[in-house]
Amino acid sequence: MFIIKASKYRNKIKKVLIDMAKVTILNEGVTFEVPDGSRLLEYAKKHSNMLFGCEQGKCGVCRCNIAKGFENLNQKTSEEEHTLTRLGAYPSQRLACKIIVKKGEVEIEY
Repeated sequence: MFIIKASKYRNKIKKVLIDMAKVTILNEGVTFEVPDGSRLLEYAKKHSNMLFGCEQGKCGVCRCNIAKGFENLNQKTSEEEHTLTRLGAYPSQRLACKIIVKKGEVEIEY
């Protein structure tokens, strides 16, 4: 995807290539792109019916299973680990509100 930026210091327009990751919500059959390094939360709210509660990793409403691409996500925060442990989550589960998609492809079920 290309984004065009105008510099306020020059009257030139330059093209900036932004790398995009691909996210698929398997149980909805929805696929969308997010810029590498983006928080999943805002894009999942826009493109899927995934439920979110507190959006801070405390309630567990957004617990999901990572079917593919776990290595393309940020590491779990200590707060996320605590919530997932309290909920008895499986190792493949994450809180969608705490996910940052670093790159590549990710497949999620909720």
